[in-house]
Amino acid sequence: MNMKTNMLKYLIFLLAVFFTYQAVSAQDHGISNETIFDIEKRDITGDSIKDRLVVKGLKYEEDAEFLKEITLYVDTGEKKFKLPLASGYKPTVQFIDVNNDGVKEVLITTETSRSSGILNSFLYGFKDHMINEIPVPKTVPITAQFLDNYQAQLTITGKKPVVIDLTDRKVDYEKLGIYSNGILNEATELLVDGFSTLKPAKFIGNGKGLVGIQLVSGIDQMDGIALIESKWTYKKGEWKFAKAKIKPLLND
Repeated sequence: MNMKTNMLKYLIFLLAVFFTYQAVSAQDHGISNETIFDIEKRDITGDSIKDRLVVKGLKYEEDAEFLKEITLYVDTGEKKFKLPLASGYKPTVQFIDVNNDGVKEVLITTETSRSSGILNSFLYGFKDHMINEIPVPKTVPITAQFLDNYQAQLTITGKKPVVIDLTDRKVDYEKLGIYSNGILNEATELLVDGFSTLKPAKFIGNGKGLVGIQLVSGIDQMDGIALIESKWTYKKGEWKFAKAKIKPLLND
């Protein structure tokens, strides 16, 4: 009887050790999933003292690249801010004084997926230790569609249309039913992505701003047709594109 009792106690002990190990392991797993992606020390308040910025991401799984949570932590010495950002991949921090107030704002971009390259972008100012969220530029106003005879037409509002020859892709387009002997089966718009690049830049005569790049494609993103490069300046509380141009991609 004593032997059975001792065996039972021993089994209970082993189970307790096992579940304790599992709990500690799970806790450690959660901690390891949180990653610091960037630490910056910059004066973003205008007091000539460097402030501390940390970008952290919480991984969906330990070995995954996708971040289900991305957070910007800012410590100005006087105040602390915690700013949740959109989930995604590869958070990047950049600095630019977009409103020309003498203090740089913080631009953070994250990729929405590993394949598309489309960005989520966030822009914050912290002058005088106060937070100011500035909306990022919207995409370029453009219409884009297929034309008969295996062509595509892209038109930025207020500018002359650009026609791109797609003859080398006619076999694929015919198979997909977009064309029948070079005639469109129905009106079909091209795919215009959001920004895949958004970076600070200096413009001659227009001060500082942002440069963005968007992809225009046909049937999918692998069917790239052109890139739209746009230059944006921030004046009187709103973004205006100072210049935009269409760059046809080389046909394969």
